[in-house]
Amino acid sequence: MQETDYLKENLKALDLLKRIERFKLFSEENLQSFLKVGKLKSYEAGETIVRRGAKENWVYFLISGQVKVVKGENTFAILQRSGDLFGEMAVIDQEPRSASVWALTKTMLLGLDCSNLDQVNENSGAVFHYTIFRLFAESLAERLRITNDEVIKLQKKLHEKDKLLAKLRNDNSKGETLWL
Repeated sequence: MQETDYLKENLKALDLLKRIERFKLFSEENLQSFLKVGKLKSYEAGETIVRRGAKENWVYFLISGQVKVVKGENTFAILQRSGDLFGEMAVIDQEPRSASVWALTKTMLLGLDCSNLDQVNENSGAVFHYTIFRLFAESLAERLRITNDEVIKLQKKLHEKDKLLAKLRNDNSKGETLWL
């Protein structure tokens, strides 16, 4: 992993953020607030970005590349859109990381050190906090919609299997041989 110093007045980083759809809604002042607590981090394919169980206060925005979010043995998500966000749950609830994240390809991230959020100047501090938590809420709402759709699909499959199992049991009660 390679990382920059904090980006405070880095015009290249500011231009980079302005080109990402998720950041187009924000003023230049808001974007500069991100840079005060942000670092650009690059990872090679296969490198660990976040280790499950770690306790840290970084949240990440994907600039380029692909990352895989793994919880237990299951892939939770593959993120590949510029502006995709991950790591916000640990920042919100102060719990250890519940998932691991690996770079699938050469990846560049904007990492925000949320333990330094109070360093944002007093005039824009409240706006910055609102902005970052709004991004968290948007990301969580999007993931909740996807999860709800998946739950509905699984419930339908389960209901179909229950109906099939009931039919098989009914057929078996009529003296037919049940082969499973």
